[in-house]
Order: sequence, then structure tokens, then C-alpha cells
Amino acid sequence: MTDANTDTDLHRRLQAANARIERGTAERAAGADERALALAEEAERRGRGGPKALAAELGVSAQVISQAIARARRVGPRRRQLPADTQERLFAVELRAVPPLPADEWERLAVLVRGIYVDVTWIAAQPGQLLAEAVEEAAQEGDFDARPLADLLRTLSRTQALAVIDACQSGDLGALPTA
Repeated sequence: MTDANTDTDLHRRLQAANARIERGTAERAAGADERALALAEEAERRGRGGPKALAAELGVSAQVISQAIARARRVGPRRRQLPADTQERLFAVELRAVPPLPADEWERLAVLVRGIYVDVTWIAAQPGQLLAEAVEEAAQEGDFDARPLADLLRTLSRTQALAVIDACQSGDLGALPTA
């Protein structure tokens, strides 16, 4: 017999995983559209015989270029989108503004974060505050002074806190500033 909390957590995790898959599928399609647009524009720029010359230059069949041109026509005008690595770049910039802590404090936080299910509701909440509360709870059981870490977490902007969470979850503790 399963309890309701486990079922709810499972469904939330599956929903988050499905959303991530959908974002990946959309990103792949956007990449294919960009490629098609680039090929179509270059073929047109080259004029008569351009598709055939482009195919030879790229080492692909003329049919690949023809399919790209057809896809580009279906896509329509180019939509402006942020680069795919925008989140990573944003987090890197935000982490530079996070006050430094000793490496062992970041490691303690990373262990704690890996045990927390962080979902999209953290974006609307104050993730720094939620992390601080989790650290204080863990300190009651772990017999350590939570104040320095909790105080720092409460000062973080939403984006900084999410950048810290991301670094902890991915194991990239070297990205976190150390004292």
C-alpha cells in the first residue's frame, strides 16, 4: 500500500520530467528550424544553382538542402529566441555576486539540496528562504551552527538562490565562491 505523499511526490516528479522532455523536444525542433532557415537563406543568397553548390560544399545530398528549404518555408519568419545556454550564463553571472563561504559549508548545503525535491514552485517562492529553513531544520538534527549559512541564503535573490541550487544539484561546487 502506498501513502498519498509518495503518490503525490511521484506524480509531481513525473510531471516535471515530462515537462523537461517537452522542453527538450521543442528545443530540438527549434534547432532544426534554425538550421533549415540558415540553409535556405544561404541557398537563396547563392542564386541559381545555389542549393546544389551548398549541398556539395557541405557534403550532403541535394535532397537534404531541398528538405531544409521546404521546412524553412513552413517555419515562416524567424522568431527571436534567447540562446539555449542563457540559463547557464545567467546562473554563472549570479553566482559571482554570491558572498563566499567555506567549501565545507557549500558541501553541507549540496548534500542537503540533493535530498530536497526542488520543483517549479520554488521559482514563485523565495528559494533562499526555503533553503535557509531546510538548513535550520537539518542543524537541529545534525548539531551544527546553521546561522552563517542560513543568514547568507536569506540574502540571496531568487535567481542567485536558484543558481546555488543548480550548482549543488549538478555537483558543480567549484562554481560556488569560497572564503
